[in-house]
Amino acid sequence: MLALMAGGVFVSSAYGGPVTASGYSVASVMDMTPRQQWNANFGYCGETSFIQAGMYYGQYTSQWTARNLAAPGVPQTKRTSQLLLNANDLKAAKKMKLNATSFDHRRSRTTQQYFEWVKAQVGRGYPVIIGVYDNKRALDEPLPGDPDYDHIAPVMAIDEKTITISDNGLYEDQLQRPYLFTYSRASFPKTRSQANQQGGAIYSLRATAPNFATAVTGVRDRSGVTAAVRLTANINGEGIQDQPKLKAAPPPLPVTLTATVAIADQSVAYRVYLYSDFARVPTKDFNAQVANAERSWTIPAGTGPKWTVSINTTTDQTKVFRAVPITAS
Repeated sequence: MLALMAGGVFVSSAYGGPVTASGYSVASVMDMTPRQQWNANFGYCGETSFIQAGMYYGQYTSQWTARNLAAPGVPQTKRTSQLLLNANDLKAAKKMKLNATSFDHRRSRTTQQYFEWVKAQVGRGYPVIIGVYDNKRALDEPLPGDPDYDHIAPVMAIDEKTITISDNGLYEDQLQRPYLFTYSRASFPKTRSQANQQGGAIYSLRATAPNFATAVTGVRDRSGVTAAVRLTANINGEGIQDQPKLKAAPPPLPVTLTATVAIADQSVAYRVYLYSDFARVPTKDFNAQVANAERSWTIPAGTGPKWTVSINTTTDQTKVFRAVPITAS
């Protein structure tokens, strides 16, 4: 369903679903499903964005764990505990065993340069996470908002004229959460006051430098042997937490995770490993460190281009899948 809004279009379906907007090239659309953030403790938008990027690479963790990794030892009720762009995002990605790189906001001074960097990263198949302004009036939040960005959101699609983001379910309209918002690249940049205009777009980009973005470029794999793994879930979040403060992780929900391995060389057998702690996930010699995994599967040679497995767990757990040729070290 498409619904026009001032300054943009939001695209909505049942819990989002992958973007299928017409007019996008295949390379510029990310195969990701929007997820629902907690709004407590200043909002878990950064954590949720990195969880979504992680699932694109075959791993899942909870918002509570992601924030602990971003700001270890800091109570999550404190503003300084958040996972933020241009702050602790690269360190958090490393702890999640992900490679990431940030837009060079010091050298690039125009929104056109910013858009082209984002488009190039998405074109390579990398999830890109950006900082955007909220319309404080539309979201009934205190004015005027942060001078750099208010909200962190993954890019779902981008081309020469438009950009689509997932807002991680922040905006709610008559108990419906659109998740996906598409804007023209020409109208998306705004000043802080324009961003808060009554009746204006829900989200916008800071019109002048600096702008912030991080691309998650893959799993940490110093051996260069891992096969691509995608992870999906039968629910898109960990429930709603809208209270101002959340002092402890909420009760978890049951979730079914499905890992899909893309097999580039069908003549080779693969081994799939499942880990339940980021600290135990290797970055090389995966087969030699089999003891680190809680479970493993073997994919026989000739199985086909894809192989899938589903596991039942709870939303407070960390589950990391890695697939490597059986011949690798």
